[in-house]
Amino acid sequence: MGLEQRQIQSQKLILSPQLRQYLKLLQLPLLELKQAVEQELAENPVLEELSPDNETELPLSSISREEIPDVEGEKTVELDFQNKLDALGQIDQDFKETLYSDTEPSEDETKEFAKKKAYQESIISKSPTLNDYLTWQLSFLDLDEEKTKIAQELIGNIDEDGYLKIDIQELSLSLGIAADTAEEVLKLVQTLDPPGVGGRDLREVLLIQLSKLNLSDSVAAKIVQDHFALLEKKHFSEIAKKLDISGETVKEAFQTISKLEPKPGRVFYANESIAMIPDATVYPDEDNPGEYRIEIHQESVPSLRVSTTYRKMLKDKKLDPAAKTFLRNKVSSALSLIQAISQRKNTLRAITEEILKAQHDFFDKGFAHLKPLRLKDIAEKIGIHESTVSRAVSGKYIVTPQGTIPYRSFFSNKMETEDGSLESQKSITERIKQLIAEENKQRPLSDAKIVRILSTDGIKIARRTVAKYRELLKILPTHLRKER
Repeated sequence: MGLEQRQIQSQKLILSPQLRQYLKLLQLPLLELKQAVEQELAENPVLEELSPDNETELPLSSISREEIPDVEGEKTVELDFQNKLDALGQIDQDFKETLYSDTEPSEDETKEFAKKKAYQESIISKSPTLNDYLTWQLSFLDLDEEKTKIAQELIGNIDEDGYLKIDIQELSLSLGIAADTAEEVLKLVQTLDPPGVGGRDLREVLLIQLSKLNLSDSVAAKIVQDHFALLEKKHFSEIAKKLDISGETVKEAFQTISKLEPKPGRVFYANESIAMIPDATVYPDEDNPGEYRIEIHQESVPSLRVSTTYRKMLKDKKLDPAAKTFLRNKVSSALSLIQAISQRKNTLRAITEEILKAQHDFFDKGFAHLKPLRLKDIAEKIGIHESTVSRAVSGKYIVTPQGTIPYRSFFSNKMETEDGSLESQKSITERIKQLIAEENKQRPLSDAKIVRILSTDGIKIARRTVAKYRELLKILPTHLRKER
């Protein structure tokens, strides 16, 4: 077998270091971006953090032309790096002014920043955990050292819903105490706020709440205490017979019970949503009612510049060639990082602006008014590839008038309706939820009936799809929702 030469034509995707860096930073959430920049500061000697004491001097102006590919295309094109950035959006002028100016912000700018900060904090301000809140209340019970230790152990075994998840016998054995003592302390813990906390099951949670409402001797309490199984099935007539009371009295008691909180710890769920630092805030424009303003957050990310000391060294003709090459590479890397950070902000702002335009009703009215939106729709609007948009929104959160939510929440699959228009799946689930909330409880809507109602609105959807959405919403089937 002989050797031979063959010419094969193929296409390759070659990303320049600058573009790879931009795409890497684009994908990072704010906290990780801050960490990445701090690492670069530690590793690149020519980078320095901007401070009021820094001299103001323009950066080195040029980066050599090199082959920069279309981000997702399969052809390589000649394009200056700066022009590539400009194609995705102009370098933020505010960023330039922040980077190279040491002037103090104006009074108007200070007021505007304060308003934005106050708005954001009003939505995502940190609240204590359920465990923190219960521990704080212990100091008001005036317990001795032994009972305080027992109470702390009990609180440590209360889950996020407010339920005690340890058996009293097991606890008493582990602490070497009498079960009666553990039970006594549990009764004290159950007097804490929120009402119902420390209950071992739903029945006990409801009884604790009724007791706090001074309804321990009420019909509602008797039903929960003695006929809870019938209550769950809504067999009101059987309950009425057993208690020798009217059906109307049972229904009144049921209304009282239905207003109780089955998960007393639910009020602390909001603490979970602030684990991620939001990358942007959309807030009402006070000067233009009905309009919104956008703030992209990078305040925690160090502002960077290239050290003037090393720039002067580069101009020194006596500098060792090897040292000069090293410095040139470091300066080039520093400039690429500064430009990539700025462009990340521009890209995220452009995406947020298009989301705001497409989902304006959501910002005004809530999730039921989300419209169908694809990554591709946003990509086409701002002239970049769909996967670049995907990178930009991945793992990032945004503060809105409806709460702090993932960017991904704005994007959903589309469902075609009878008239050929499209509907968001999120919007459909909200409609189903609303229909069931407003139904006649004696004659609840079947899944088939919901299909027919949606059909009159022009939304064509299968019964099994309604059932799937209902299960996702944790809504019981028709026969279990019926009040007898």
